[in-house]
Amino acid sequence: MYLQLVAYPKLERKYGALDCYQRGQRMLIPVYLAIPFLSLLTSRLEESIDANTHVSTLPSWMSHALGEYTLWLLLVLLLLARSTGTVLAFTSINLLTVNLAPSKSELGFMNGTQQLAMTTTRIAGPIMAGVIWTWSIKHSFPYPFNSHMVWVLCAALTALSLRMSHKIPESVNTFAAGNNKRDTADDV
Repeated sequence: MYLQLVAYPKLERKYGALDCYQRGQRMLIPVYLAIPFLSLLTSRLEESIDANTHVSTLPSWMSHALGEYTLWLLLVLLLLARSTGTVLAFTSINLLTVNLAPSKSELGFMNGTQQLAMTTTRIAGPIMAGVIWTWSIKHSFPYPFNSHMVWVLCAALTALSLRMSHKIPESVNTFAAGNNKRDTADDV
């Protein structure tokens, strides 16, 4: 909440919505690639603790707690980065859509269309991710086609979106409908 209500407006005024969108996308790519490795890290830590219990200078409960704390610290950092990237990207999408409206009278249509597109992807995304993940765990393919495939695909689509966003002109950072001569007070 703090990021969206307090920090984001300051960042948007300083850098612009397009730059905030791109920064959010840049944050999300490594997060998507790192999240599935937490389960691998957990299993490796458990194996390491079990194997070194008799030779470790630390008591087994302490090495187990250290592994757990490390895992939770990494998880919290990744979720914080994901939340920050998501707020930057999705809030910027809303502002960029508003800024692209050709006139104030068409602003509602643009916003409605954008919300429809976002809702559709929020429905289709988890369904497709579930299908892909189910397929990937049924087969014993190597990385990136194993259980990490959904996360790799999310990172690839985010990278593609980031690349495409570099073609958007900086003029999108200003509200175009406010500069339109055909807008009148009656349109608002």
